[in-house]
Amino acid sequence: MVERTVDELEALMNTFAWFWGNSHQRWRAAIEEIYGLDAALAIELKIMGAVGRSHAKQLKKILGDEKGISGFMKLFEFVPENFLEHFEIVKLDESEAIFRNRSCSAQRARLNKGLPEYPCKEAGIVYFEAFADEVDPVLKVSAITAPPDPHPDDCWCEWRVYRQG
Repeated sequence: MVERTVDELEALMNTFAWFWGNSHQRWRAAIEEIYGLDAALAIELKIMGAVGRSHAKQLKKILGDEKGISGFMKLFEFVPENFLEHFEIVKLDESEAIFRNRSCSAQRARLNKGLPEYPCKEAGIVYFEAFADEVDPVLKVSAITAPPDPHPDDCWCEWRVYRQG
């Protein structure tokens, strides 16, 4: 294998994350175009739990099996969506983490095409719950806001991960 600089490796990681996001957006758009929004949502809900769990499993193999909020956030740093969207951490302590997406590329692309916002809240919950459960079964996830819910102009979605009990 050819040696790469740190800058090249960072650019490659960002490119691979972009590949994931681009593929995800395109298959979802194709399903929506051919079969409708309800079908796209149903298929996405069917797979996102397995995707979230597999992302966490693979990241644990590389980064270690740390539990709790710190374990979740350590792995979340390398989730493809975080590379694409650069989620902002609003709060982070032993009991909870709150993070938000201020500029969603998928939603902006839909609006630029004249489409309505994609109702991603339910799929996000399924993904993050499976991811959190794989990190530590005591972790729970809630959506503070995400489409189709109303949201401020400077925040597309906001998520809370917390310890149950």
